[in-house]
Amino acid sequence: MSSNVNIPPSESGGYNSGGEKGLRVITFTSLGHFINDGTMFLVPVVLDLLAVVRHVAPTLITASLTLFYLAMALSAILLGGYIDRKGLQSSGMALGILVMSLGLLLFIAALGNVFPAVFIIISSALSGFGASFYHPTGTSILQSHYKGERLGRYLGINGSFGSIGRAIYPYILLIFVGVFSSEIAGIGILGTVGIISAASMAIGLRGYRISRPENRGLNSKSRGILSSAIVLLTVISLIRSLAFYGIISWIPEYLSFDRGLKASLSLGAMMSLMYVGGILGQLLFGRLVEIYDKRRILATTTVLAAVLMFLYIITTGPLSYVFLGLFGFVNFSGFPIFMSMISDYVPRDSSTTTSNALVWNVGGSGGQALGPLVVGVSIVGSYHNLPSVFIVLLIVALISSVLTFILPRPAVSKRVPLFG
Repeated sequence: MSSNVNIPPSESGGYNSGGEKGLRVITFTSLGHFINDGTMFLVPVVLDLLAVVRHVAPTLITASLTLFYLAMALSAILLGGYIDRKGLQSSGMALGILVMSLGLLLFIAALGNVFPAVFIIISSALSGFGASFYHPTGTSILQSHYKGERLGRYLGINGSFGSIGRAIYPYILLIFVGVFSSEIAGIGILGTVGIISAASMAIGLRGYRISRPENRGLNSKSRGILSSAIVLLTVISLIRSLAFYGIISWIPEYLSFDRGLKASLSLGAMMSLMYVGGILGQLLFGRLVEIYDKRRILATTTVLAAVLMFLYIITTGPLSYVFLGLFGFVNFSGFPIFMSMISDYVPRDSSTTTSNALVWNVGGSGGQALGPLVVGVSIVGSYHNLPSVFIVLLIVALISSVLTFILPRPAVSKRVPLFG
């Protein structure tokens, strides 16, 4: 069953995207998304390098991936309320990028064989903690600044920069590995870029604050529906993320040990192929959520992603590359879909940082923490068991698509032209 939720309109009566302030908002939040997602999706590749180059055991890789995503999930919900109360979204976003980049740089010690197990754990935890900041803070800035029916397209533009980061970061690192035989130099450069970007975001959005006015116009019944919708959306995000990111986080090992690519430019190309689809995907789905029922879009993309990953697993050669790219196109559409749904379920005169943290970090990152752990335990010490475990997780993903239809239907905004 579904019920209608009437969301009170913004006091401003729409969105405010113009002017120098609007340009700064989309520029620096997009830069943050680029660095955050590029670094976040680089961590599994760095761990794969450690497995191949330093022969790190699957148990330590599993523990590190789990710790990375767990730190991301738990830190966000603890920080979300404080950031909401203080209105520190912009400074929190920059701080997260800084901490995450420092965590990435510490992997250099492990690759240099300096107490590798210790630095792998420390780097994973620190990187995960830093990664917990961006999605609740950066998205809250966008949701506050771009109000109304056009929010989806700005989330799509912003999300596409995250997809660009995911696509090129692994390839940049593996260029250094394949061409210059120096993974340490690659990590050093990317980590330094992150630190410089954090400083530019702190300066560019200096003084930007989100006020936290009192909620008005919602009775207790409406608040209950809104709260239950956010909780259910978090559960869906958790299950979907557990399934897909359980697969994605182990894709480097799957490519290395099942398809024989090892730490090579070919592996980097495959990772980039998967991630690059999300660039166009987020732009398209960011527009579609402004027009069609978001619940159906979420369910459809989940089912398509599961089918396409299954087809990739059972095929080889050029056809498998097509399926992998299409998987990335639909799977990495979650950001504009989930975040626009949060905006529907949270009153427009309230800050969304905490709800963003709940759905994206507790749900999404919680699934990212559990997924690698489930896969790591299920492969029982052998990387060659990955394909069969992946297929089981795809069935789990399909379950989350059914749950989307239990979500209440938000108030429908005016339909807008797809390319207008």
